[in-house]
Amino acid sequence: MEKLEKIKEIVEKNKGILYVKDLEKYNIHRQYVKELEEKGYLRKVARGLYVKKNKEVNEFFIMGQRYESGIYSHNTALYFYNLTDRTPLKLDMTFPSSIRIKNDIIHSHYIKDENYLLGMTNLELEDGTSIKIYNLERTICDIIRDRNKIDPQIFNTAMKEYSKVKNKNYHLLSKYAKKLKIYNKLQQYMEVLD
Repeated sequence: MEKLEKIKEIVEKNKGILYVKDLEKYNIHRQYVKELEEKGYLRKVARGLYVKKNKEVNEFFIMGQRYESGIYSHNTALYFYNLTDRTPLKLDMTFPSSIRIKNDIIHSHYIKDENYLLGMTNLELEDGTSIKIYNLERTICDIIRDRNKIDPQIFNTAMKEYSKVKNKNYHLLSKYAKKLKIYNKLQQYMEVLD
């Protein structure tokens, strides 16, 4: 019984979320998680991820947990930064080029491993969960780099909205653009961004 209580303590401490991998630290077997699921205390939302039965967890968090190597990017990142008025139909996630993902809900983007973590940050969501997402400047670089694959209206709106952002970091934007080899393209859009 004490192992079940320990799991409940972990869940409470983690805002209603249980990562099965955390149980290894306490030498607790996964069978106890199944027991709590059968008793109605936990429900499974993704492989290795459980939440308290009545806890609402958003799709962004669940997909981020299911595809741990993915980082939210492009249109999805624009949505979180309020640079688009469109809710993404698919979730844009960027992965290292050494990985391939097939899922109808995800629009996968791939990048060389050395640029994969460039600009990655964590964003806390309203429900207390957090997701991996590229920061604002990396997002702008990504849409400039892939401008031919993005709806022109979304691109133009994002660039116009970014120009209104008060805490833009041009130094970081330029640094990322050089690393991603789009600096000349960025220069073409700099007039729009001022």
